[in-house]
Amino acid sequence: MIKKKIVFTGPPDVGKTTIKKVFFDHTSPVSLLKSPLQPSRGINSRVYSTFNSHLGIFDLAGQENKNWFSNKSKDVFTESNIIICVFDIRNTLESIIQFLMGVYKLKKELHLHSCEIVAFLHKIDLRSNPYVNQKLKIIQDFITIQHPHGKNFKIYKTSLTINYFYNTYYIISEILDLIYQRNLSSVDDQEFQKLKKELSIIFNLKINLRYNITDLVHKFNFNSEDLKNHIKRLEKLGFIKIFDKYQFFKLTDSANYFKVGLEKEFTIIDETHFNKRIELFHIFLCFKEKEV
Repeated sequence: MIKKKIVFTGPPDVGKTTIKKVFFDHTSPVSLLKSPLQPSRGINSRVYSTFNSHLGIFDLAGQENKNWFSNKSKDVFTESNIIICVFDIRNTLESIIQFLMGVYKLKKELHLHSCEIVAFLHKIDLRSNPYVNQKLKIIQDFITIQHPHGKNFKIYKTSLTINYFYNTYYIISEILDLIYQRNLSSVDDQEFQKLKKELSIIFNLKINLRYNITDLVHKFNFNSEDLKNHIKRLEKLGFIKIFDKYQFFKLTDSANYFKVGLEKEFTIIDETHFNKRIELFHIFLCFKEKEV
């Protein structure tokens, strides 16, 4: 079976583990924003089965960066398809650029010719938009111009807060799509219609209200079994919480955050781009966790 690999790396306390837990393990962003995680130790890894392949996601503790970049432990990066460097918007420009140059050096030493390096400028809600955009541009320009292998370098603005959650979700979807280089038109019409129906459920229900599945059959014009199947798929994404053996459910905080962002997108992009975002939504539905 084909194997793919993503490595999250970066300075301590920038949000690497939180990003992984929210978008891959479906932990509530609200709970993590209220009660931040303790610093990670060592390597936190999970393997997922998707698209006839195994995807390993490796989260490296920032407190141990000296180890990861040493000759003794740098092999943790071998066979990586994507290295995602996560930085706090409050990290200095000098430290960010220095870290990125270290990753590019590592890529050369390990002969990771096909590995892509991307960066997340995270927690952007903590600074003004002009500040964030200026900092991002300086980093982008430096790596693109100064580093011989930086012409394809991409840096993204990310945050787990409600105004940026959907955009971060979409960024991660695009990165996953880049790894698999799938033709999104391979999402057949039947599956595409399922995705649209599931998004309509998110759009039309209110957060924190408990709904009876039977009462919603007519509202969505589904039969009872179809509605339950849609609910199960949304539960897999962490967007719905089930009660009483699928008799009742409610939207989660993740669904609410996703909904707020997608509603904004719907007002500013055309139908073609909106449909692509629906298709990217499909990527996470194909994930199945496997134990390492």
